[in-house]
Amino acid sequence: MAVSTRQIDKYHSQPPIFLQGNRPLGAALHTLYQQHRAYFLDVVKLGEAAPAESMTLAEWSRPEMFLSLVERYGDELYRNHPQHPREAKPLQSLWAQWYCGLIVPPLMMAMLLEPRVLDCSVQHIHVQFHSTGRPAQFWIDIHEDGDARSLTSRQRLERLIQQHLIPVVKGIEQHGAINGKLIWNNTGYLMHWFLGEIRTLLGEETFAVLEQALLFAPQLLDGSDNPLYRTMLLREGELQRRSCCQRYRVPDIERCGNCTLKPV
Repeated sequence: MAVSTRQIDKYHSQPPIFLQGNRPLGAALHTLYQQHRAYFLDVVKLGEAAPAESMTLAEWSRPEMFLSLVERYGDELYRNHPQHPREAKPLQSLWAQWYCGLIVPPLMMAMLLEPRVLDCSVQHIHVQFHSTGRPAQFWIDIHEDGDARSLTSRQRLERLIQQHLIPVVKGIEQHGAINGKLIWNNTGYLMHWFLGEIRTLLGEETFAVLEQALLFAPQLLDGSDNPLYRTMLLREGELQRRSCCQRYRVPDIERCGNCTLKPV
């Protein structure tokens, strides 16, 4: 049955005393994922002790660490083409797509379909990296944002953008090889796709509100710029990504099926 905004808001209106008997937030999210996207649990670890080698944004975004991870990732992608000149922009674009592609859908589901609000600030999330240097698993320290229970679905989504995505994009683009706009363009496509994936759970009214707010509102509700504004555009009667993600510039990586570039 679809979870409507009205149902969630009704839940939020209950006094805290009626919420204290619920299962811990981590257990509730585990059940949510198990029911709707069980594979999330292979990537996201809820409330478990993070491995010693995992890192928060403050650690993995340090220049020496980030560039080392990207270099390892480049070694993997260019291993069959050692003479091919490496391009940092498409390489970092792909790296960022791994990060966002693995963590953003689980966080969106948590923020939009669980009545309580997960604090998804970057300091509460550790990343474990694959041997090739790309993000592989995420370990989330479970902290409920008790002050946010009454937030609407739009406010919850904007909380994800502000608490997690903006710091991550800044952490990547600070190294100079990639413009943050490219990461946001990729992320806008990802988030719109996943909204479609959970459309029946959200309900049509909530889906329409979030789609409009995500892609077509120039500002967030606090008046700051919306970094996802027009990251997808209406072309030929359907929403399409604004720009190419540049992945085709890496050897042996084909264009996306919906690449914005003209066929070659």
